[in-house]
Amino acid sequence: MAAPNGKELDLLSEMDLSSVECLNQAVGKDWGNAVKQGYREDAGLFVTSDDDEQLIITIPFRQIVRLHSISIQGPADGTAPKVVKIYGNKPNLSFEDGGKKPTEMLTLTAEQVTKGEVIELDFTMFQNVRVISLFVDSNQAGGDVTNVSKIVINGSPVHTTNMSELKKC
Repeated sequence: MAAPNGKELDLLSEMDLSSVECLNQAVGKDWGNAVKQGYREDAGLFVTSDDDEQLIITIPFRQIVRLHSISIQGPADGTAPKVVKIYGNKPNLSFEDGGKKPTEMLTLTAEQVTKGEVIELDFTMFQNVRVISLFVDSNQAGGDVTNVSKIVINGSPVHTTNMSELKKC
């Protein structure tokens, strides 16, 4: 469903939440706290890294989408993300892949991430996206724990035929 005025939409309804994966999340501090409706609006809930500051959150979509912008929010205590590498259509991203060239790399300021500022993406690089992987490489203070309270991905669906919805004659 496209926005009536042609603007981008929060793509939450296009996300396949049952297939989201997160690597290096702490027990009880999972990805749903930052992505799911209701949870991500609570600034006291986080997805928290476990062994070190890095996190990989892979979000598949129900259909092909175009990405326009992203908002990543975290606390003002230095644990919010700083460097986030965004990979389009890399469904099995691992920490070993973190050195590969991302589709786009963001270096967030403390102010941007504390306010959850909307960051425009290179629209030409995110035209036909089935899955997006967010690799949080570091946090604001350089510590061992990263906290993300909210992730909003904005864009628009690419209207295609969903073959699974077709009925036999």
